[in-house]
Amino acid sequence: MEFKSYQTAVLDALDVFLGKMREKTLEAAEMAEFFRSKGKNAPAVDVCQQAWDELNLAGALPRTKDTEGNKVAIPYIARNDGLGRGIPNLCLKVPTGGGKTLLAAAAVERINGDFFGRQTGFLLWIVPSDAIYRQTWKALANREHPYRQMLERASGGRVKVLEREDSFSRQDTENCLCVMLLMLQAAGRQTKDTLRMFRDTGNFGSFFPEVDDPKVNAALLADVRNLDENDLADAGMMQGQVSVRHSLGNVLRLVRPIIILDEGHKAYSLIQLDTLCGFNPRFILELTATPNTRVHMSNVLVNVPGAELKAAEMVKLPINAVNAANAGWKHALDDACAQLEILKGEAITLQHSDGRYIRPMMLVRVDRTGKEQRDGLYIHAEDVREYLIEKQGAKLDSIRLKTAETDELGDEDLLDPLCPVRFVITKAALQEGWDCPFAYILAVLSNTQATTALTQMVGRVLRQPEARLTSRPLLNECWVFTADQVVQESVGAIKRGLEEEGMGDLASLVKEGGTGSAGTKTKRRVVKRREPWRGAAIFLPQVLHREGKGKDGYRELDYERDILGHLDWDQFHFLKADSWTPDAAHKLQRVIVRVDVSGTGSHKDGSAGDGPFVVLEDGPDDWEVDTRLDVPHLVRQLTDVIPNPWQGVRILNDTLAAVRGKGTWSERELFANRLVLVKEMKDDLREQVFKASESLFRAKLEKGEIAFHLVSANDAKLNWELAESMELDLGDTDHILRRKQGGDLERALFEEVYQKHFNNLERDVAWYLDGQETVHWWHRIAERQDYGVQGWWGRRVYPDFLVSLTEMEDGRACFALLETKGEHLSGAGDTERKRRLFELLTEHSKKAVRAGELALAVKDAELHFEMLLEQDWRTGAEKALKIGKGKGAGKK
Repeated sequence: MEFKSYQTAVLDALDVFLGKMREKTLEAAEMAEFFRSKGKNAPAVDVCQQAWDELNLAGALPRTKDTEGNKVAIPYIARNDGLGRGIPNLCLKVPTGGGKTLLAAAAVERINGDFFGRQTGFLLWIVPSDAIYRQTWKALANREHPYRQMLERASGGRVKVLEREDSFSRQDTENCLCVMLLMLQAAGRQTKDTLRMFRDTGNFGSFFPEVDDPKVNAALLADVRNLDENDLADAGMMQGQVSVRHSLGNVLRLVRPIIILDEGHKAYSLIQLDTLCGFNPRFILELTATPNTRVHMSNVLVNVPGAELKAAEMVKLPINAVNAANAGWKHALDDACAQLEILKGEAITLQHSDGRYIRPMMLVRVDRTGKEQRDGLYIHAEDVREYLIEKQGAKLDSIRLKTAETDELGDEDLLDPLCPVRFVITKAALQEGWDCPFAYILAVLSNTQATTALTQMVGRVLRQPEARLTSRPLLNECWVFTADQVVQESVGAIKRGLEEEGMGDLASLVKEGGTGSAGTKTKRRVVKRREPWRGAAIFLPQVLHREGKGKDGYRELDYERDILGHLDWDQFHFLKADSWTPDAAHKLQRVIVRVDVSGTGSHKDGSAGDGPFVVLEDGPDDWEVDTRLDVPHLVRQLTDVIPNPWQGVRILNDTLAAVRGKGTWSERELFANRLVLVKEMKDDLREQVFKASESLFRAKLEKGEIAFHLVSANDAKLNWELAESMELDLGDTDHILRRKQGGDLERALFEEVYQKHFNNLERDVAWYLDGQETVHWWHRIAERQDYGVQGWWGRRVYPDFLVSLTEMEDGRACFALLETKGEHLSGAGDTERKRRLFELLTEHSKKAVRAGELALAVKDAELHFEMLLEQDWRTGAEKALKIGKGKGAGKK
């Protein structure tokens, strides 16, 4: 599975932090050895806090704002386990729909393998609701699912997925990576006897001494002080005797799990946190869209804004809010069904033109769903079902009811082209943990607390099918229909819903649509250019590819056709095939472990034991596995890098032949490490493809097969033309952006510029540009609507600002295109590629001037691209503006 750029940035940040923790762990070990040599005990240290503080000091962690608006460092919140040891605990703040489960699975390999150097052990995966539980279980239990494959790679192919009721043994935790899925409520213990996981069972005898051996039990209780004891009377013991309770809770305290806390903000109850820390975890990784900001309870390592999901084409935006004021729920449902019909037509057109299947669906929120609750006073699920069938002509099999009591969806695959489902009716069962990318419309028909329902359910229609935009603009948006509400209240509730989904920065993309039967029209405003620049023909070149041998025979560059289609795929091989061996942390390993209640045992290397379990020696390689490699399955893992499966088969077979040819790997070992091998192959091949694509792009540019200049009038449609006016959807709360010191902007190209179209960094850049004498005008480019350039990889690059500068000394016009990058993305994987593309296009624009070639009402122009990183954006902006000659501002 290919990570999005923001997901790669998240994992890169985790790698950096774990690397710093390793450094601090080594320092702590050296200090402990020094104190031991002096006959003293070393002071306890929290390596996670030390790593946090050092990275904080270097400015590498997210900041918050104080009461005066200044950015300040966020202090580390320490947590201790039941024995007083520090627990490394971090939070990844990722919006809903941003792939939190994917990131969690990828993080396990880094934490358990790279940091702790293990393949086996125990992973406690905690989720907040039944819906998320079933969704996560379905993914982790499926060996073909990318999440499960990541865990398989992390464990050398030895994953055992468990539920709370399942039995497992100490041998399982030694030989496998045991992953237990657990509901948060099961850990929110009130008393020792409240929940089943803290009760004595007969399932875990291999973890504990015999009940009738009080001496060994007492030693274990002394060593792990927070273990629960059996009640004397219940256990039939005499006064003075002790025995360890054979409960799942006690097992967790002994195996010291890594805890993945999904929707971690739900665990902010002190009771729940205390219980989780009492499991003596080695590490807690929290993933949430909304960590507690009022009372800091999470160490937020990365903060991904909603804009990153929008840029990665993960979500449908804008959200169109439509309200049937004073018209009743049937009118609202009529409006919603009418919009669904429009989207169905768009989807059919998309399938015919692009071969891409989408089946737009509607979620309907009602008041009542119970069999005995249909009283005519409240909107019932069956009322809606009947209305859809009788008045809207919906087929019975296209409607499903999803409630706590009735689940007509079951395990139905809603993405299957043969699935008939168009409508899902619910009350509250879909408020979280459920999403189907085909869901485009949310109809909230409730009479009561509708604004609450909007807030809770807006995230259910945001996911973009296949995480990529379509060629039909309406299929890139979503709709929310409400009945009998004030429009502003509906919009406010939707914006609050975005905030709860971790996408508050996208709240400005909620549009007030038409209000159905009420007839209120969309608030749309036409904004024109300022007077000095009206009527001026403003063209920019696009990246073109020569079509045929004619001088001006061009078309837009097609990445797959013109770059991937011209690569010599035979040149690609796994370059490390002859020398490949997995890292020690990933190798197939097996150890024998025994209980040492004295606490004085040691590892093979002589280091002190950690708790009652101590490694004695490597175990025999005697467990049974099917070692036959599934070559087609492994090849499928390569297709996102090597799109031709035949080439994938060639590369994989060559690699396997080279690895086997060394004679150092048994088939059993090769099988156990197969996913590690494929991952390293993909990383290596991806880099080769990028380099080859860039080399081909540059060669074609040099030969003139790729062009970056304005073309002649008969092909003028290939030039990008800056519009004379813009149509903007505006609400009552949308404010015009003004200068920082007050007053109107002076150099903005258009008469009105609105605050909602800028984040903080973009606003600061706009203020800066508006105050520069070398700037004629500047324009904020709307992503995927305005100007963008195609490079040697799949996605186009959309700069944030187009700036017209004073003329060059030779009379040519000057334009600067500026791309901003926030701190959270300044180290992302595509940043360097964009920088190289910008440098290349800037240089080519100087060479590509063809005087007299153009039959357009514009002069030849030089373009200068510049990347502005948040930490030093002003330096980059000054560099970009220096290409102007400085003849003064305001000229046409």
